[in-house]
Amino acid sequence: MESASNATNDGFVTYDELNGPDLDAERWTPLRIPLPTGGEHVPLDPNAEVTVGEGEVRVRIPRFSLAHSAKYLITSTRQWELPPDRPATFAVDMAVENIGGEPADYRRGMAQFAAFDPASRRVFSAIGTSTRVFAMHEQVAPSEAGEPFFHVIESPYEDFDDDFTRLRTSEVTLERSRSIATWRVDGHKVYEAHTFIPERAQIGFGIWTMLPDRDGRSQSLDGQGLDARWRRFRVRGVDA
Repeated sequence: MESASNATNDGFVTYDELNGPDLDAERWTPLRIPLPTGGEHVPLDPNAEVTVGEGEVRVRIPRFSLAHSAKYLITSTRQWELPPDRPATFAVDMAVENIGGEPADYRRGMAQFAAFDPASRRVFSAIGTSTRVFAMHEQVAPSEAGEPFFHVIESPYEDFDDDFTRLRTSEVTLERSRSIATWRVDGHKVYEAHTFIPERAQIGFGIWTMLPDRDGRSQSLDGQGLDARWRRFRVRGVDA
């Protein structure tokens, strides 16, 4: 898919030039999430306003309408083999702006950039709100990688000026040789974990809430929304 023309002197290769006017269906597809009751959830909020062009995709949801926590999720059709002898880095420039809600509470609305493996169900994400920056580490279903867990981690002494509304470089680096995952935003190490690293990975992006249902009702719909931008999806350390 990639060619030498979209490689840069920082070693990264751009996955998609994002020329628009829509996402390239050969490179991107909506994530389909199995439901416990059967069937699947396709997270494409009807209120989503999506624009693609000039190297960027922007998703604006003025008011969430899906009760499911996943509001808008897109994954790459491409899957990369993670080399056993060197780190692989997946990156994007991401900006987040909450619409209503509470930016201090990421559970009520956040944007995500993820590297993940559908087979092992392991997910490594950079996430944020207008004011906060996090790493998210997940095992979303049982597999050889282990039992499910969902961890959101903040590095409190890394200073981002309480501002994720401007584009910030968000990176996930996976090292199979050392079983280490590292999350960085604008060069700041947000988190590092000695953990299971899969043999391959895809990338994805989207918008979430992370609130449990209470008394049989979703807490994720409170009139809030989110506006997020992703620029220059790119990879380094994997075969192009």
